[in-house]
Amino acid sequence: MTIMHPNDQELLRFLNKSCSELEYHRIARHMKACAPCRGRLSDFLDVELMLDQLAVEQAPAELADRVMSALRSSDRPLPDRPVFEAQPSSPRRKWVPYWRTELLHGMVAMAATFLFIISGVFGKLTSLDPNRWEADVRTGALQLFHVVESVSRQLLS
Repeated sequence: MTIMHPNDQELLRFLNKSCSELEYHRIARHMKACAPCRGRLSDFLDVELMLDQLAVEQAPAELADRVMSALRSSDRPLPDRPVFEAQPSSPRRKWVPYWRTELLHGMVAMAATFLFIISGVFGKLTSLDPNRWEADVRTGALQLFHVVESVSRQLLS
């Protein structure tokens, strides 16, 4: 079995808790067993803490007046209205590669279909006795539910 180490982007999303629940559990499980990745995560945490301690620089109060006076002294005419409207800063958009989620959804659907067919539930559903149709459907659906539930628990554990 090969160990898939999380890349730097995945570690940062894990650190900031901006990844999916499945990815969070996968990385957390990997962190328990992989000392080098724990070291990388610790380095990222140290950088985050250092960045939090940095003071935010403020522009001098007279900067706007100096810029406006420099513009007025130039030969160009000033616009009647602001060219750019100030917009509130928006939170960073969570970046998730589209093809990865599509690949994951396709693999889960393929695995569920494979388990559905290989478990014999598909064969049982196609060979239903017309006289016992309701009981067979309930049994087949219950078996399918148990298979899907066990697969889901294994994926999320």
